[in-house]
Amino acid sequence: DVLAVAGTLGKAAAGLSLLLHKDNSLAASYPELVQVQLRPKPPINSAVTCSANAMLDISDSLALDANRLASSSNVLLRIKSSDLQGYVAVLEQAAQSISARGGKEFDPLDWVLFGGEDHGFLASFPAENVPAGFKRIGSVEAGSGVYLDSKPLEAKGWDSVSS
Repeated sequence: DVLAVAGTLGKAAAGLSLLLHKDNSLAASYPELVQVQLRPKPPINSAVTCSANAMLDISDSLALDANRLASSSNVLLRIKSSDLQGYVAVLEQAAQSISARGGKEFDPLDWVLFGGEDHGFLASFPAENVPAGFKRIGSVEAGSGVYLDSKPLEAKGWDSVSS
């Protein structure tokens, strides 16, 4: 199967980082990212109108929720970093702005992998049946765990049960 995502990745985490920055004007410079954090818009129509083999909402982080999906389905999920580059690219300027104004250094890929509150969907589909609204980010394989390319991906993110 193909592993695919509907919705945003990392935008809510970037929005939260902007809102928490000591320079209040920074959040005003990136209203789209802030709005994803404050008023998420899950792609419900994409999720309810498709025939996925497996699906889980991504609210705690791509990494954590992918690990949950892999574990419950007894499969290996391989996420391709090259398929995440579009998500990373839209966050790079915000990360640079935070750093330039004396904030913490952020790697936008960390927001994409480990940030929560985007409220998207992670699903698997047969390769020929990935519906509109979903973007391929990897594959489903025999085995166990979640990998970013060839490296294990830590199940890190927001865990409301243990946090």
